[in-house]
This record gives sequence, structure tokens and C-alpha cells, in this order.
Amino acid sequence: MGEDKVVDAEKAGLIPGTENPKIKKCQNGTAYIYKKYEIKVEPSPEQQGMNIFLYAPEASDGNPCNIEKKSASHIIGTGETEGHNFFAGIYKNYLFIDQGTGVDHRILSVYDLDHKELILLTEYSDPKLQDGVLTYYKTLVPAPGVIKNIPCPDAEKWREQALTVLYEQKENFTLNTGRRLPTSEYRCRAGQ
Repeated sequence: MGEDKVVDAEKAGLIPGTENPKIKKCQNGTAYIYKKYEIKVEPSPEQQGMNIFLYAPEASDGNPCNIEKKSASHIIGTGETEGHNFFAGIYKNYLFIDQGTGVDHRILSVYDLDHKELILLTEYSDPKLQDGVLTYYKTLVPAPGVIKNIPCPDAEKWREQALTVLYEQKENFTLNTGRRLPTSEYRCRAGQ
């Protein structure tokens, strides 16, 4: 249905720093083609989100749009992970899935495909991956002692506009060790 073309991960709507895929539009979804994996996503007929099918490149024989679902090495159906699934990228043997449908308070799950396990489930915004370290912001519970020390000059203006003021802390997550490290960097932003 479409020609394969390599696309920058961020421009494809994936997490910046994940591998750049070849994208192929299929009749009933989209295929993301990587060196080690081929991923096909299809809208879920039951609920919002996508069903995600992972294949070894040799299984599809160059045509992931027409491969049988039962040939998938991994199948992640939307709702299975208590969220809506949207494919968010591949980096080496790690699969990134965004599980939200709202503008704010998005949830990210990261799977280690070699060990078939979930290694991260977190609320996040503004993710970026570099050298195997995922950096993102996580919303803080607005405890008065914490947020009073976070500068937020536009907070009152946002409240007047009926927006929520979100206070966030930057975190780093190292993929190969599974270690989370909160930083001392904080920010505020307007939310819905």
C-alpha cells in the first residue's frame, strides 16, 4: 500500500532517540520496520488504542502488512496492560508503549523484549532517549512544602484560564540496569 521510507522517530510521533523506522502504510494499520523487529499496529476494534504485533524480520518476508497475526513473536493487545496502547518506539531490545489518550498524565510502559518483562511503568511528559538513558518529567503530588519552592510565574494566569498547574520533576531511567534516578530539576506547566 505504501513505499518503505526511513523516517526520523520524532517526526513519526515516536519517542525522540528511539530507532528511526521504515514506515509502511497497511490497509488496516501501519508497519514499522527495524533491523531487529517489525511491528504492525492496528486500531483495536474493542476500545481506543492499538493492538501491537511484533515479528522477526524473516517472518514477514519483507511484507509485514500481510503477515498472519499468529506468526507474531509478541502480541500486546490494548487493554491488556490496563491502558490504551500506542506504539511509541523501539530501541535495541526495548519496546516503548504510550498508554494514554489524554493530553496530560500520560503513562509510559517499557518492555525488555529479550527477557519478556515490563521494566518501567510511569507517568511521563517530554520524553527523550539518549545513549540508553530515558529522560522524562513526572508529575508531582502537589504537596505545599514541595511546590512552594518551584518557581511558577504563570500559575495564577493559568488558573484564571481554567487550566491546571502541573508541577513536575525530571527523572532519568537507564534501560540496561532498570534504575530510576530522580534529578533535582523541577518545572511547572499548564495542563488541561
